[in-house]
Amino acid sequence: MGVFYRRLNIARMKNEVTYVKDILIVKETAEPGLMAIKARGIATIKKLVAPALVPKEYTSEPEDGIFELDFTLDETHQDFVDVELEVEVVFRIKNLPAWVKGVKVNAAENSDIELL
Repeated sequence: MGVFYRRLNIARMKNEVTYVKDILIVKETAEPGLMAIKARGIATIKKLVAPALVPKEYTSEPEDGIFELDFTLDETHQDFVDVELEVEVVFRIKNLPAWVKGVKVNAAENSDIELL
């Protein structure tokens, strides 16, 4: 597992997952083709939120065989002051495309890749 940093001038969003800390892929032995992708990271929030992994939509298979997901936060309507906390989410998926060699999770300031 490696961490790849992106240096971007991104305007700070109200709520964002700033860093991906780690990714874990769990393959289900009882049900072939089913797997869980668990991502953990650090978020900066101003509202009560729930973390989510949102898959990238593909029109053609990528050359590198990496399935990408964005590590995001869904907002509620309750306000807070700026808070930084650790968040964790599990994304369950069945029957990934045959070209997938690994999974990449993108946060605001870094990304992480876990190979299958």
